[in-house]
Formats: sequence, structure tokens, C-alpha cells
Amino acid sequence: MSPKCRCHSRTAKMTSRMNMKKHLIGNWAYAFVVLIGMAALSGGLPSIAAGEVKIGVIYPFTGGSATAGRELEIGARLAADIANRTMPDLPMDIANHAGIQSLGGEKVRLLFRDYKGDPRLGADLAETLITSEKVQGIIGSYQSSVTRAVSDVCERHGIPMINGTSTSPALTQRGYQWFWRTTPHEK
Repeated sequence: MSPKCRCHSRTAKMTSRMNMKKHLIGNWAYAFVVLIGMAALSGGLPSIAAGEVKIGVIYPFTGGSATAGRELEIGARLAADIANRTMPDLPMDIANHAGIQSLGGEKVRLLFRDYKGDPRLGADLAETLITSEKVQGIIGSYQSSVTRAVSDVCERHGIPMINGTSTSPALTQRGYQWFWRTTPHEK
């Protein structure tokens, strides 16, 4: 293989990774908007603190999936910045309407938690976010086994959960009312 071919191969791999990152960030932003909308429409936002909507974000920030967790964190932060209109260089007419307008301009506050690849820890984190932190929704969890455990907790409490990364068909075959997934399932 000539050096030109290796370089082209490396560039193709980098482009593929960049496209994957853009897809994950875009998918997360879409999931975030859907979660807020579904929660507002379904009455799942009963305990909004003055000026904020708390969303729990449960991803792997340590262990073998930490890289994916960090990339998903970037997407989550971007979506919150867009919703809160805290990004620099926004036109004044947009910046003046910060927050979620359908909720009176409430700001989004993200509460990040690391499940460390453990489904039981993921479920415990979801329970704490819901009962102690009073989140109005949860996004996560990357690995299907953890998503299953977290969504069980969300369903039990009637808290909306959006998943943009887990692909197990079993996740959407349970008939849950409070779980939505934005990606297709694996074959």
C-alpha cells in the first residue's frame, strides 16, 4: 500500500469518527428537545424549581465506555446551551428569549451521573435523581443493560426517559409509557 493510500485511509477513518460524533451530538440534542416537550405535554414536570428544569444525565464517564460517555456529555451540554440560549454570538432577538418559552423561560439544568458500567448503579442513580434531586426527566444510558435498569425506575416513578444510543429491541417491546428511544434497534 502506498503512503498516499494509508493517508487516505486515515483521513477516511477520521472523517467517519467526526461524522459519528456529529450524529451522536445531533441525536442527543433531538432527544433532549423531545424529552422536554413530552414531559411538558404529559404533565411530567410537576416539581419545577423556580427558574429551572432539572434533567438527569446518566452515562459512563469512567471505564471502557468513558470515551462515548464524554462525547455524549458534550452533546448534552450543547443541547442545554441551545435551550438556555447561553451560547456566545447569538443574535439579540434569540438571546433575549432564553430558556424554554413554553415553560415561562425556565432554564435547563443538567445533573450528570457516572454509572461506571454497572446496571445496578445506574438504577440507584436514577432513583436518587428522581426522589432526592427531583429531576423532571432522565437521559441515558448508552449501554442497553443500564438503559433497561434506569428505564424500569423511570417507569415506576412516571418520569420521562429518552435514550439515543441503546439498540436492544427488548427496550421498546415492554410497552412502557415513559420511555422513548430515538435510534433504531439492532438486527
